[in-house]
Amino acid sequence: MKLPEGIIQRQILGYLKPICEHCGKTKTVGIKRGNIFCYDPYTLRGKCDLEAFKDGIMYGIEVKRERGKLSPEQIRYKEVFHKPPDRIYIEAHSLEDVIKIIH
Repeated sequence: MKLPEGIIQRQILGYLKPICEHCGKTKTVGIKRGNIFCYDPYTLRGKCDLEAFKDGIMYGIEVKRERGKLSPEQIRYKEVFHKPPDRIYIEAHSLEDVIKIIH
């Protein structure tokens, strides 16, 4: 069954909350002003959906549906963010993708 990204995010956060020092969702969506949806031009584009801190390591987790692909902005963010061993970028299509790396 193909799960929506929001469900996968909640599964991942449910797994991470008890084992990480800190974790949560990143809010990068714009705001609604009346009937118009506006993006903040200063929002960092491509930022990961979730962030977690465990044992001195920061994890950026981009959640995608089964066949989802990274946007050009997300690819650029991954290139800048991923600096092992201190910063690890995870492209997760399921909870299992995260469990393989954070345990």
